[in-house]
Amino acid sequence: MTFLRRWWHQSYSYGWMVHYFDGHGALTAYRVGVGLSCFCFGLAAITTYLTAVPPTSTVANAVIIGGTVSSFAAGLLWIRGPWPPERRSLMFVVYADIGTTVALLSYGSIQMSFPGCALLAATGVYVQIYHSPRVLLMHLGWSAFTVALMFVLIMTTPHFDHGLAVSQLVVLLPVMFAAPVFLQSVLLSLRLDADGARTDPLTGLHNRRGLDEKVAQFLDDAPDVSVMVLDVDRFKSINDRFGHQAGDVALQLIARRLRVDDLLVARTGGEEFAVVAKVGLDQARSIAEWLRNRLHSPQDACPLTVSVGLAHVQPTESEPIRTVTGLMRRADVAMYEAKHRGGNQVVEVGSLRT
Repeated sequence: MTFLRRWWHQSYSYGWMVHYFDGHGALTAYRVGVGLSCFCFGLAAITTYLTAVPPTSTVANAVIIGGTVSSFAAGLLWIRGPWPPERRSLMFVVYADIGTTVALLSYGSIQMSFPGCALLAATGVYVQIYHSPRVLLMHLGWSAFTVALMFVLIMTTPHFDHGLAVSQLVVLLPVMFAAPVFLQSVLLSLRLDADGARTDPLTGLHNRRGLDEKVAQFLDDAPDVSVMVLDVDRFKSINDRFGHQAGDVALQLIARRLRVDDLLVARTGGEEFAVVAKVGLDQARSIAEWLRNRLHSPQDACPLTVSVGLAHVQPTESEPIRTVTGLMRRADVAMYEAKHRGGNQVVEVGSLRT
């Protein structure tokens, strides 16, 4: 019960999973894989006419033909892309579940189509990866309804092999119901661990690894890239005077004030932060000065000032991580120059062209 409660209350994020796979260059492959799976579903439906007991009724024929055509159409949409938003993804799950059940009931022999319930497990794999435990539970509920209905129809038909149906049911139960909950719980736990590995635990900002993983999506062919490196002036004196707890509170305050829309922010060192912006040099200067003023407040228990180094580039290569890494290196030099000049100011490297 403890395991089930933990699984049920685990957090999930459809967008996080999509962005994660996209950032690792795997989303296109997964999208094509889902499309090819749709083609396989369509082929599985149409091949019923090759069996010893093909569909005979008009309704059954319409279901099989319609299911085949719609499966191929869905497959083409997946392959062409892009990856669907969450609501459309949920509609796809509903379509796949209902379509699979109706198609299985339309086969000429329910005994022959009963093992095809395993196709619902294939849809379950998709749900396990991209959707919440609640959606998975609804999918499992529909799967249970389908399996139970077909099993009852077989057991109430005298000429069917009832022993074979029981054997098939025993095989289907762990594949369709036990494994999905366990696997989704593992995936959600791994996601939380992976998310934590990219996040600074004190401030909740990205760490350097998280920054690198977000850069490509954040920049997205931006014509201008500006990087600011900020370092708290005389931070050691704050720790010495007020204690390390006060220093931690000060860093958390800085993090809250740095969270601004359209800026990618990370804590890259003890009291050092990096800010990435998709703006030209003039606007970057304004943002840097604005942030410098925003981080200082005379009303704070420990009023802070920061030294800011600024670097800008109009990238000519499509490697955002390399671009940002180079800018951070240059901005870091400018930040130390700002400290050398007394701190609480912005020093820029200048506009570069790579």
